[in-house]
Amino acid sequence: MDIFVARQPILSRGKKTYGYELLFRDGLTNSFPEIDGETASSKVLTNSFFSIGMDQLVLEKKAFINFTQGLLTKKIPMMFPKEKIVIEILEDVEPTEEVIAACRVMASSGYEIALDDFVYDKKLEPLIEMANLIKFDFRLTPRDQIKNALGDLSGNRHLKFLAEKKVNNLSLEKDIVPRCYMEAVGWADALALTAMS
Repeated sequence: MDIFVARQPILSRGKKTYGYELLFRDGLTNSFPEIDGETASSKVLTNSFFSIGMDQLVLEKKAFINFTQGLLTKKIPMMFPKEKIVIEILEDVEPTEEVIAACRVMASSGYEIALDDFVYDKKLEPLIEMANLIKFDFRLTPRDQIKNALGDLSGNRHLKFLAEKKVNNLSLEKDIVPRCYMEAVGWADALALTAMS
């Protein structure tokens, strides 16, 4: 049986590998198959930790793994070592009292939290307070929204910013990307698929 996990490097401004985002794939194509997010995240966790081995996938770095609302409220991330994962809260997760309470427990236990595909909304404030990383999707989010969010959040010393799916050589990015601590490498040239038979 073949097992697949997509691995996207996340680089520091100095172009050193900070970690890897791990994503579900069911074959050698660079596309997300028709599967719900909870199943996809569960398969990434199972394949990464138990089938392939996290040390083989990310070496001594951290794995950024997407977690759905259901997985967060069940505190599934706490089943895995905090030294190995960054909890990515997906953009469609509603910041309910249950989600916020679960994230507080995980953050106070030392887990790093990243807010994925971030677009500012006041209701996200409790999650922003706990977050270590804010990820901006440069393909989906208008540049002025990213710039405004960076300005509004720059006073939070505990936050690092990540630019993902960045398109190179856009003049607007010259004053935005340098303010981001890390940058996800371009998708097409960074994808590494790991398969085991």
